[in-house]
Amino acid sequence: MQDIVIRGLSKAFDGKQVLRDFSAVLPAGQVTGLMAPSGAGKTTLLRILMGLERPDRGTITGLQGLRLSAVFQEDRLCENLNPVSNLRLVTPTLSQSAAEEALTAVGLTDCLHQPVRELSGGMRRRVAILRALLAEYDLLFLDEPFKGLDRETKEVVMADTRRRCDGRTVLFVTHDPTELEAMGAVQRLELT
Repeated sequence: MQDIVIRGLSKAFDGKQVLRDFSAVLPAGQVTGLMAPSGAGKTTLLRILMGLERPDRGTITGLQGLRLSAVFQEDRLCENLNPVSNLRLVTPTLSQSAAEEALTAVGLTDCLHQPVRELSGGMRRRVAILRALLAEYDLLFLDEPFKGLDRETKEVVMADTRRRCDGRTVLFVTHDPTELEAMGAVQRLELT
């Protein structure tokens, strides 16, 4: 896999500039952190990289042919499916036992077969994170994935996430510099 190179990326919505001439290199096989105040364009940048938005200007190289996975700010789970089925939906080759083992590793032992609509926000968040981590991907986008988790749960989930994405290319958006350190980010980008 090669580095992802972003050059001069700009995007405006209704005349309001959200990104202005942003350039960066996301090194292959490494975690890159992205920090910025709310409204600075972090999610817009991710949406452009995922192909969900088109930039007004700029180029991106290195994305061609890559399999993408993402944890969005919203959980985006299938409400009527249980956690195991939500994981297996995006990774059909994942066995029932492997799905249960992954969920147990992040403290979701007692709700494996409940519909996710009945789960707490923190439980739903952990299912959403695992769903992205267990999918087959080359590039992972994490958009404030640990938001809403209590400190103890966050530590467990961050350790599990770091282990599962070791050696993968990751763009990790957060407001918390301690999360970047816990995730082993090799560089920290900032949008202003």
